[in-house]
Amino acid sequence: MSPVRFEQPYDGALASGGSAFFASELGCALERAEMEILRQMLDDCFGARALLLGAGSDERLLDALPVQRRFVARIADLDVSRRLSVNAAHASVVDPCNLPFENDAFDVVVLFHGLDLATRPHRALSEAARVLSDGGRLIVTGFNPWSLWGLRRLFASRKAPWNAHFLNPVRMTDWLSLLDFTVTRTEFARYRPPMRGGGRFFESRAARLLKSLVRLPFGGVWMIKARHRTVAGSVNPVREREARAARLAATVRPAVRGAARTKDGNVLPFEPRA
Repeated sequence: MSPVRFEQPYDGALASGGSAFFASELGCALERAEMEILRQMLDDCFGARALLLGAGSDERLLDALPVQRRFVARIADLDVSRRLSVNAAHASVVDPCNLPFENDAFDVVVLFHGLDLATRPHRALSEAARVLSDGGRLIVTGFNPWSLWGLRRLFASRKAPWNAHFLNPVRMTDWLSLLDFTVTRTEFARYRPPMRGGGRFFESRAARLLKSLVRLPFGGVWMIKARHRTVAGSVNPVREREARAARLAATVRPAVRGAARTKDGNVLPFEPRA
């Protein structure tokens, strides 16, 4: 197990609200649309161990993967109806920004809206890169600000899912590049408005044909698949990994400045000066 770092308090309310949304009627419809595409994106993924981390209620995604061991981690522990995995180990609740796994622990990692609901998305992405082996596959999903869902968020109350981060896919591609990932596939889903049963046009034959011919980046969610590149000639892979995480952190404004560190490198919580 890796040491847990308390760089910023875990926002349990944000994670719980997002998990509760995916148990709702609208959330389940969105999850079904995503799962249909995610299963296709996992077709060429293989290895010894795989991790599914996120807020969804359908945990059967990894069952068809040709891997030896499967792990499911949730970002919140809610008493909701779940479609449990048949082959995965018992699910645990974790902070996406402080994963309790060793370096290079997994060959496949799926973040199902794990960044949308993390306290610090760039930190959570760095953690996913840390636990992913060289050459491993990472699949990330997120709410798309360039969509009807993003437009609805501008006028919505700050409740789930509208209080999620809604990271744009271009920024996500840049973050992945800084962490030595190569993006191999990007997909979008759920073009219809964010309402129950709304948008008959979006399910018409003409709309399906248009989406198959023109891959417009305006779906309610994006899904990005990337491969972790091996650092050629790296003498110390741990230092290389830390350097990549530092480069990513430098591109975003840190939420906490200055912290006390223990001898083992953990960051202690502190009260900022007025």
